Amino acid sequence: MLRRCVMLLCGVGLCFAVSACQRMDEWQPLTEQEGQLHIEKAKFLDAIPAEYGDLVSVTSMADHPSWVQAWFVRPDKSLVVVWINGNTGKMLDHRLVIPRR
Repeated sequence: MLRRCVMLLCGVGLCFAVSACQRMDEWQPLTEQEGQLHIEKAKFLDAIPAEYGDLVSVTSMADHPSWVQAWFVRPDKSLVVVWINGNTGKMLDHRLVIPRR
């Protein structure tokens, strides 16, 4: 009897879970204009401009363990990513800017 009740409860729970699902919109690839992030040229390579704002995170890249990404947040909440080589201390000559809307 207990087994029947447990099976009935599991069946009802499964019915509720399945009925709560809804079909997702079909995936559509981005166009040329969508998803393009702005890459700006570095003003100088021996310092990080104060206009980039506060440092919020530093992440590493598994494929290139000597390179780190320094993430900064500007006052307008946009993000700036700077790539730094931990072995040599050199920075790449471009910055990735991720705007916030």
